[in-house]
Amino acid sequence: MTEKSYEGIESILNHLKDWKGEQLSIEKNERDDVDRNTLSLEEVEVVHQADDTDDYVDPYTIQLRGKGTVVHSNGKAKLPLNSYELPIRQLLSFETSKEFMTIKTDRATYYIKK
Repeated sequence: MTEKSYEGIESILNHLKDWKGEQLSIEKNERDDVDRNTLSLEEVEVVHQADDTDDYVDPYTIQLRGKGTVVHSNGKAKLPLNSYELPIRQLLSFETSKEFMTIKTDRATYYIKK
């Protein structure tokens, strides 16, 4: 992870910590797949994941904790584990404002708004 990536992650963390207590809408675009979730943000932290031999799981993620839902075309379901993870190994870019955040990694683009 480069120094620039580390600074970007710190900036993202600080911004998200300011959003604690807010209801967030999270959209993940990965190739032709779009996932939508909502989350009442209670806590934010960087989490080290277990080692992954097939390189599918990023070694570090930003974990957003709180109660939430997965939004499906036919309704909503409870968010598993009351958390949402943002992989951060290959942070390409991010943009933040008071109400909106865009995070682009090598695998997906995340749009988070409060």
